[in-house]
Amino acid sequence: MRRRLLLSALCASLCLTLGGCWSANEIQSVNYAKAIGLDYKDGLYHIYIQSLDFASVAKTDASGQANEEPGVWVGHGQGKTLHQAINDLFRASQMEFAWGHVTAIVLSESVLDNAVLTEVIDMFVRFPESRYTAWIYATRTPIDKLFTLSSLFNLSPLDSILHNPVPSYHEESLFPPIQSMALISNQYEQAAAAYLPSIAFNDEFWTRNNKPHDLYYIEGAFYKRKEGAYGYMPRSRLFGFTLMQRRTRRVPLLLDKDGEIAATISIGWPKIKITPVVRGDEVRYRIKADYTGAMFEYLSPMEYEATAKLAEEKVKGYIMSTYRDALKQRIDVYRLEERLYRTNPAAWKRLTRNGKVLPIDERSIEQLDVKVKVIYNGRYKRITRG
Repeated sequence: MRRRLLLSALCASLCLTLGGCWSANEIQSVNYAKAIGLDYKDGLYHIYIQSLDFASVAKTDASGQANEEPGVWVGHGQGKTLHQAINDLFRASQMEFAWGHVTAIVLSESVLDNAVLTEVIDMFVRFPESRYTAWIYATRTPIDKLFTLSSLFNLSPLDSILHNPVPSYHEESLFPPIQSMALISNQYEQAAAAYLPSIAFNDEFWTRNNKPHDLYYIEGAFYKRKEGAYGYMPRSRLFGFTLMQRRTRRVPLLLDKDGEIAATISIGWPKIKITPVVRGDEVRYRIKADYTGAMFEYLSPMEYEATAKLAEEKVKGYIMSTYRDALKQRIDVYRLEERLYRTNPAAWKRLTRNGKVLPIDERSIEQLDVKVKVIYNGRYKRITRG
């Protein structure tokens, strides 16, 4: 009996040392931040937080579509430092914030222009709840407006380019989405040209009940220059950049002959090889790019060899045009310097004066070989040699 009493007392004392859930919060009592926006103007940091009303997001009818437009809340704080800006946001916060669910980060153009990006990255790296897998963008539009947009069919804002850019990229592989860990890695790499897609909104593509409806799209991209500042290039001048991305899956290519449209093909799955050739105090690059294509519009009779040759000439033109436009802003759009750094670090150190000089010019690409193989011609036959 005494032994049983001792065991019971021991078990009771052990229960007193067990942790409980007294500090836990109910799910509905937590404000889950899904996107963070950062701006810098007049010497102050501005932080924007996008939070979603999950109660309205979850309401669906029998067809699986939302009955009402999901609620989106945007908070704003400002301060001389990022930490002060966040604390300013807390003043009117009615709930405790949870930061571990952030899936998108948006940086304004002023953050890049004012060379405060290093401080921003330092804040994210130090913060214990930050995740390196969030999609990251730059923007030239007001962030508070950007965060209020809804998606198609009254779906959750999470079903949008801002929070999930991969489906759109598979449809049109123009600007590869990047995660915050990639920006952090490239920002501190001497030879890497960091890249940020520029997100915006536009009401010219879709209407809802005959009324224009704003939706996200990628309008261009920002690239880190040698001196540290970022330069912007619009979508219309970056087709060559798209063609040089190894992750490209599907890009439309318009082929014209004698001033008339002859065909439209989609090319992708490139195999790209960049070889730096060092000669004394200069370096030249040889680029080889192979593409796989599919033809979906065939408007003018043309032999296969002529189609492939025309496509190759078009690709070459786009690659060189983008390269020259980027060079005017001192942007290494194809990351040629990094290729030299990886293959011949001693030559890179000598030619760039230890990373201070951009080792490319208009003559740097001395050889560009492009091969396009159209493996699918659709259901209709076309003229071929035989």
